[in-house]
Amino acid sequence: MANYDPVYLSIDNRPGIIVSTMDGLLNRRAQQAALVQRRKPIPRALFFIGLALIGLDLLLGYNSHVFIFAGAAAWIAMFFGWRTLRRAQLSQEFPPHFQTAREVVHTLRDDLHPQRNFLGQLDLTGTEQPGKLAREGRNALGLTVAYYRDEWLNLKTKLYDGNMLRVSAIRRFKVRQGYSKRGRISGKQKWKPPVPKGDQQELRVRIAANPQAYDIGPSATAKPGTRVGVYTIAQLNASGGIIDLAAHAPATTVSAGDMLGVLQLAYSLLQRKKA
Repeated sequence: MANYDPVYLSIDNRPGIIVSTMDGLLNRRAQQAALVQRRKPIPRALFFIGLALIGLDLLLGYNSHVFIFAGAAAWIAMFFGWRTLRRAQLSQEFPPHFQTAREVVHTLRDDLHPQRNFLGQLDLTGTEQPGKLAREGRNALGLTVAYYRDEWLNLKTKLYDGNMLRVSAIRRFKVRQGYSKRGRISGKQKWKPPVPKGDQQELRVRIAANPQAYDIGPSATAKPGTRVGVYTIAQLNASGGIIDLAAHAPATTVSAGDMLGVLQLAYSLLQRKKA
């Protein structure tokens, strides 16, 4: 499994500033990775310098052991330098949904009301956390199954046309918890690790229509069962001037294109009123 750096952003700003902030995180991360890479040879060089100094002292036979102390100092510096570099070492990359969220915000930048910001958060800190545990249950064997609800993206804003938009991207993850079991033959306790039992992405879209400009009407494509990229429309309610849509995807990672496709499908239910 890939190892990603956790990311959390509280969002309350214009799309351009949000995108610039995300790009800044990427740039700083790239700069830090380059700095760590340049400094990697230093501990090894200090090791050989210390080894050479100690060998020189033994070769010359000085009673003061000046070079031995200098070599020991080089090795101490090597140890602290190695530990510092290890702490500064970055994992492979940001989570894939970091780029997905950036593309969604960037694409919607011109649709916002001039006086409104995006509100919400981007939470890519991981799913299996106590705060994201929705509930626990038992399977047919009586083993504990944990159900996690990870809302990794939440955006809401007022659009240029007066409609209110809210988007929630959620990961629903089910895992059978680990447990100890006594072996039938050996009689020893064996640890059975956790096993994933379900992993699904959910996208929820809510549009409160501007009653002065739009009516909500039927659409030939916007209905339960419709496929949009990796998503399948699971629920759709369009009444009282509000569109509520839920789409599910079996994929672990979703693209910005598929998310925006679901948004476009929901928007197809809006019909502009005649002047």
